[in-house]
Amino acid sequence: MTSHPILIELSGQLPDSAHTFQYIQEAVEFEKIAAQAQKDISCLENLEGRLKDGQPAKTVLEQSGYREWLAASDQDERLRVLGALHLIADVSEELAED
Repeated sequence: MTSHPILIELSGQLPDSAHTFQYIQEAVEFEKIAAQAQKDISCLENLEGRLKDGQPAKTVLEQSGYREWLAASDQDERLRVLGALHLIADVSEELAED
């Protein structure tokens, strides 16, 4: 099975090492893609903050495959990836409902 063409297109804006990118390439369930994208969004929106479970957002993002990308990215790059993640989450949630 292959992933949805729109998700494949959007994933091209993510680092190859990101779990969300890998889930799309592996065509895992849309619910899992949406959940990972939402987690990435939460972390990227507040890099210095903590998630509801107390984990530091930056650490969670690094564990989700963004370590090298975070070290090399600037604010514009982060905003672009954040926008792509929002679209991925929305599309995945819609596809999961169908």
